[in-house]
Amino acid sequence: MTPAWAGSVPDSLEQALLNRKQALHLELRFVSENPDAYYLVIDLPSRNVYLKAGAHILRVCAIQHYRLAGALSLSSSQLRLIDRIEPHSVEPGNSGLRLRGRRLPIDFSGRLIEGPRGRSRLYFSPALLIQPHELPLPAGTFGIALVSSDVKALDSALRPGSAAILVPSVDFTP
Repeated sequence: MTPAWAGSVPDSLEQALLNRKQALHLELRFVSENPDAYYLVIDLPSRNVYLKAGAHILRVCAIQHYRLAGALSLSSSQLRLIDRIEPHSVEPGNSGLRLRGRRLPIDFSGRLIEGPRGRSRLYFSPALLIQPHELPLPAGTFGIALVSSDVKALDSALRPGSAAILVPSVDFTP
């Protein structure tokens, strides 16, 4: 059944409202099943990424730029964090050894502790990459660029399997 107001607004505005409604349903379902889990809401119309837990906003990250196409740009969807992609990562066989497998010289400001770095990338499924805006987005990759300190903060909070809810942008001209 079509809402009564649907005939009086442009299709793009109607699609934007439906996307927002679908994203809210996805978030409500996720929060009711996982009340203490950290998750993201990637809100492309507002150009912000929200780190949330229990429906409370913990951090707001401004989107510097993004490239999105295909099925991800059509309607709201839930994504899952697959892995963190890091430059100069330690090989899996050397993961417990402190300096083995590292490239020298060691970057002391960014490598004194194990964990996210200023050039880390977050890879989600379906294919979406969140990365620092200083890095070029690989060709053919759908991605979102944030300030590197925001990427480090999100990387610290999220674990593989964490959820992200994507609200796509719809071109709207009144």
